[in-house]
Amino acid sequence: MVAAPELRETLSGARVRVTPGVGFASACTAGELEALVREVLAEAHAMLRTGGAEAVVTRQLAAPAHKGDSPVLLTAARDLELEPVFASAAALVKHDAALPTDSPRSRAAAGVGSVAEAAALEVAGDGARLLLPRRLSARASCAVAVRTGNGTDELLEEW
Repeated sequence: MVAAPELRETLSGARVRVTPGVGFASACTAGELEALVREVLAEAHAMLRTGGAEAVVTRQLAAPAHKGDSPVLLTAARDLELEPVFASAAALVKHDAALPTDSPRSRAAAGVGSVAEAAALEVAGDGARLLLPRRLSARASCAVAVRTGNGTDELLEEW
């Protein structure tokens, strides 16, 4: 996770890409998932503004590949106006050692301590860091990863 003093140093005038990652139970509704993502993104954006970010962009919603055909996820992504992007099980596992959360339910379902945290980090890309560890609703989790750039990074120019 990004600590507060480091956040201010990192963000001063930076362009920031925010990637929410989600995990959810089969009983979750699109409304519940959407509400959680909106709440967590509001918290992330407030932190980033306080930290001095110049521009904050959110375009994708990260999720595990095994949820790729979920109408709940696809509806929530559509209503949030975010592109759903799916991380494979192998991609999620490569982030496991860096995750602050170790949920037995997530580990049993996907082999990682937090599906939401791992998906956010994977989809955000190389150099991404966890801004917010997972937040929970009754049947869903959402975490936020960030990736910064100074405007000259070719990967950030597309933002």
